[in-house]
Amino acid sequence: MKGTSMVQAEINKLQDATAWDSKGKKLGDVNDVHLEKESGVPAWVTVSLGLLNSRKHYVPLANSRFEGDALYLAWTKDQIVGAPSAASSVELSPEEESALVDYYSLRDDAVSS
Repeated sequence: MKGTSMVQAEINKLQDATAWDSKGKKLGDVNDVHLEKESGVPAWVTVSLGLLNSRKHYVPLANSRFEGDALYLAWTKDQIVGAPSAASSVELSPEEESALVDYYSLRDDAVSS
């Protein structure tokens, strides 16, 4: 139970965070936190990049760091903009998740805990 409440607290903090890219460029607010289906651990966030960009970009939390109210992602803004689109900001389909995993070069050994 304690672990579950800590994860929920972490999710709430992440949803209130401001996202920054790997070069220190401000991206915008984190929209949603998406959990890994098997473990329930936060695995992805969606971020809107600026006022005119309404598309929500999925970005993996792998290799990111969270400090205060800032989430420092492991990818540049250009890499995030170039990522495959997802039809929904609520849940990734298996095909969408697979395309994103391939795009960001995430492998099972890099994302498993």
